[in-house]
Amino acid sequence: MACATAVLTAGCTPFGADTLQAVPSGSPAGPSPRTVAVDRTAWWGGSSYRLTEVTATAQPGGRSRVELVLEVGIESPVPVAAALPKAALEADGVAVSGPLEVQPPPFGRASLSVTVQDVGTPGQELDPDRLALVLTAPGAARAVLPVGAHPGQEAVDLRPTPLRASADGLRAGRYRLVLASARLREDCTGSPVPAPAVPLGTTPFVPRALRALKPGQHTVEVLFEAPEGTSGDRLALRLTLPDGRRLAPSVPLGTTSYPDRTGRVSLAAWFDFYGDTAGTYALEAVDQDAPDAPAVLTLSVG
Repeated sequence: MACATAVLTAGCTPFGADTLQAVPSGSPAGPSPRTVAVDRTAWWGGSSYRLTEVTATAQPGGRSRVELVLEVGIESPVPVAAALPKAALEADGVAVSGPLEVQPPPFGRASLSVTVQDVGTPGQELDPDRLALVLTAPGAARAVLPVGAHPGQEAVDLRPTPLRASADGLRAGRYRLVLASARLREDCTGSPVPAPAVPLGTTPFVPRALRALKPGQHTVEVLFEAPEGTSGDRLALRLTLPDGRRLAPSVPLGTTSYPDRTGRVSLAAWFDFYGDTAGTYALEAVDQDAPDAPAVLTLSVG
């Protein structure tokens, strides 16, 4: 049974392009560790996971100890809460470690060091070039971060796709919404289960609740800025997919406070669906107290 320990330390490195470079390391006095420098990023549950280094060291029992260095970031402008991914190391698509729990920060970025004992098969030398770090959960989409230059499986990064909007906001009845971002996602969507408050410094915040998407499921995530005190209770949003299907938000609209500004709140909407994602989407907003004045904007890839 593999066990894992994780330590959070401060630090942040900007994300870069995917690159791989082998770095020799070790000491002639004992087992020679093999280190592979990595630059691969995947998204899962609203967090980005950038794998930067993997070191494998042979253990006396014939298995290996593996050390991982990750940079984990919450890219949301407000704190979020999501179920933790079950991480595991795989070689050629077969699990070679027990499940690991990777704890992202509720907001911002952090460097994460994970040490995994008893990886691999006894008596067989572990080749880190064949490893991949997999982030998933039962019934959820898989993010795959290959380690070496010749991995045993392809990368799956679940990278969000930005959507280009026809307008910078919506004006529907009393609602004055500024578009903050619109993205097509395959890693997470809104959760109907409310999140408990968390402290950010000395201030308690209620994070935005997220959940992982299922394999093959997509969501259009739309984030607006609105004046403080705005409630989505009387705002009706509908999204028309490129194939003509018309969707209501997957969870009720909710507003979340920004941790670093006053006078504005963040309003989020998610529209979950299966099927083709190519084409143009139409988002319609209606103030239910002024239904004769709908507002529409289109969203497209690129």
